[in-house]
Amino acid sequence: MHARTATAKQRGSRRGFTLIEMLIIIALMGIAASILIPNMRNAVSFETEAAVRRIVSDLSFAQSDAMARQSPRRVLFEEDGMGYRLLASPFDPENDVLYDPISNEGSGRYVIDFATDRRFPNIRIEEADFDGGQNFITYDAIGGPVTGENASSIGGSFVVSGNGERFEVRVSGFTGRVSVVRLE
Repeated sequence: MHARTATAKQRGSRRGFTLIEMLIIIALMGIAASILIPNMRNAVSFETEAAVRRIVSDLSFAQSDAMARQSPRRVLFEEDGMGYRLLASPFDPENDVLYDPISNEGSGRYVIDFATDRRFPNIRIEEADFDGGQNFITYDAIGGPVTGENASSIGGSFVVSGNGERFEVRVSGFTGRVSVVRLE
């Protein structure tokens, strides 16, 4: 009998939520949702911004590597707009790709392909135009942008688009300074 009495007491001590407790929980969940949902929309734009940061970082790396190795480096933007590759002189797109120890596929090749990169599935590079029609920027041994004839570059730009957002990335001639502008 004693076991039966303890079970009855335990049942009596268990209770559900009161109406007021339920209303408080629902109100808190509503407040949390109103804060999180707009931020989740912005997460989509973070993909485009992250891709722009990645590209700017790789441009800076190519420039720094040219100075460190005292040898020209080139960033070649793919014709289909789906990526780019970093090249060493003499700039053969298949044989002169720089080594990338953290490449996604583990190939060691510094080839960025947005079509296969899970982080950037919606990203495209449009309108890559350097020195009047080239789809590449070349840095010389002192880090300055140059044309294919080793004359000073006039610079150029390209547009990164994805998820309804567009950013123009500009590389200035002579210094190679990179700037980014959000397009409307």
